[in-house]
Amino acid sequence: MTVDRDGWTEPDYREQVATLADIAAQAATLQPGADKAVAQCGGVWPVPDAAALELGRLSRSYSPLYERVRRLEVDAALTEPRDELLSLLSYHLHMLRDAGDLAFSGRRDERTEPFRQELAQGLGPYATRLLRLAAELRARAEAAEDQMTYSAGRGEFELDDIYLPGTQSEGD
Repeated sequence: MTVDRDGWTEPDYREQVATLADIAAQAATLQPGADKAVAQCGGVWPVPDAAALELGRLSRSYSPLYERVRRLEVDAALTEPRDELLSLLSYHLHMLRDAGDLAFSGRRDERTEPFRQELAQGLGPYATRLLRLAAELRARAEAAEDQMTYSAGRGEFELDDIYLPGTQSEGD
């Protein structure tokens, strides 16, 4: 359902939160692979070439999610979770790129080696934040859907549901 505001048709809250929840769920589904690929870049030198391919695949998967969130217009009540999701997706994209840059620079550099080894921890607390946000958005989407279902039945009557004096048929 969309809401018409001054001639513009915009998705309603329920559609907005469902979209955010869907994007967050997709990002969370990709996350174990991203965490593993980043951690692999902090492991034993040299890092296997397969890790570079996985970093690229994951970057290509996260990028459209980031762009969808960036372009999504939301109600004021969803601005904070949208911005947090955008921030987390940005972090994941930066970590994938930086992991590749550090692991596949072509030579081992003692100045950057401590940073590369930190990658062994993967995405860290940002991974947990994404999972929490995905769960929160899913709960909000379900609540909005439940509210829609509940309110759709309220206050709506069929004419046959109401008895009006003098409207009975002869057989009643």
